[in-house]
Amino acid sequence: MKKILTSILTLSMFFALTAAPKSTKNTVIEPISVKISADNLAENQATMQNQVFNSDGSVTYDAMMKYGGGGISFYVDGKSGVKLSSYKKIRVEFDYSTDKRWANENVTPKFKIVTYGPGTTYFNGGVDQGYFDADGRSGSMVYEMDISKSSGKVVKIAVPLNAWKWVENGGSEEDLVTMTIKSITLLP
Repeated sequence: MKKILTSILTLSMFFALTAAPKSTKNTVIEPISVKISADNLAENQATMQNQVFNSDGSVTYDAMMKYGGGGISFYVDGKSGVKLSSYKKIRVEFDYSTDKRWANENVTPKFKIVTYGPGTTYFNGGVDQGYFDADGRSGSMVYEMDISKSSGKVVKIAVPLNAWKWVENGGSEEDLVTMTIKSITLLP
């Protein structure tokens, strides 16, 4: 009888351990609003000047086109990052102005969104997610960029100027854009 009970107990434990897992609810991925603050600052780029964190949760700074375009990056979700493939879009909201120094009135600013994985720096290892043009020399923008084909882990994110072929397209390296980044959001 003892052998039979031991066998039944052993079989019960085997089935309990090998049974199909109980169904779980799908994990809902929530949007991530990147915290724009001095304590969440990841890196400054060398041509960025006059950084001011505003009481409304935005940051204002002057960025030059020189050396690839100025900007600032922030940690996405703490320093550990998130899986980029869980998100479909990045939405950025910002104001920009060329009132301080701008060489050619016929040229409008260009911007880009850059994501950074673990171990990357502002100029080493970032991934340009895409580029977009301003509607005019100064204004406000809300822009959503499709990142549905992106993968990997994103730790930091930036919205710098796009200085690629800037001079060849009529701009000057000394052109300066005052930017106020209001929000950066990853959307599922």
